[in-house]
Amino acid sequence: MTTSSLLTELNDRGVARLTLNRPEVHNALEEDLITTLTETIVTMARRQDVRVIVLTGAGASFCAGTDISWMEEMAAEQPSLDARRLGNLLLQLRNLPKPTIARVNGSAAGAGLALATTCDISIADDEAEFSLPAVRLGTIPAVLAPFLLEAVPPAQVRRYALTGESFSANEARRLGFIHGSCLGAQLDATVEQLVDDLLAGAPGAQKEIKSLLNTYNKEPVTSALIDGASKISARIRRAPEAREGLAAYIEKRPPEWQR
Repeated sequence: MTTSSLLTELNDRGVARLTLNRPEVHNALEEDLITTLTETIVTMARRQDVRVIVLTGAGASFCAGTDISWMEEMAAEQPSLDARRLGNLLLQLRNLPKPTIARVNGSAAGAGLALATTCDISIADDEAEFSLPAVRLGTIPAVLAPFLLEAVPPAQVRRYALTGESFSANEARRLGFIHGSCLGAQLDATVEQLVDDLLAGAPGAQKEIKSLLNTYNKEPVTSALIDGASKISARIRRAPEAREGLAAYIEKRPPEWQR
């Protein structure tokens, strides 16, 4: 699916590239883009020919957050609807059963930072800047906070949510908002290497890993949790994909999903 606000490409390796396409406003999110991106993510989740999703932005920025004009319009009409739509987008992205990469090609503010952090792997241009500027507009990042807190210690989210200050890609990497940064000229090559690494993994196993980590993220480690994890492990080991992987290793050949 390609619309004026979202460009979608799928190559023969099963890599889908989703490009936020509102460069004139630094890819700020509004109703059409949020709706289209959410629907596209839901569709990608079901497609067997999609292995990896790369999310990026057109032009000089990754995503400037929520479009202020749209926020003002929604505040006058349905004040909680824009937040619900944004929260649902982030939830669909978080729960997508396929690996996701954020290719952060420029600044990421507010919801843009949350999009990058919610992807499984996030790599930024080392000139990129990040921020949670809602407080400077008299609002709060309420629907973003649960997703940010899955990746970053509360004390760090607290600082940047309270000040609204910008911080560098190096600081974002150090704190855990993103996984890495590189020279802008190396961004595509770095993302391509990550794609290669992800395609080397078994798609069914990757789906199970994401489900497992999302479920256990906040759970205390107890005997019941270990028992449940053991049963999941046994189920996966009996699956055809695991048998193929072990056979390929023994026979010194690529597994089926790499061919």
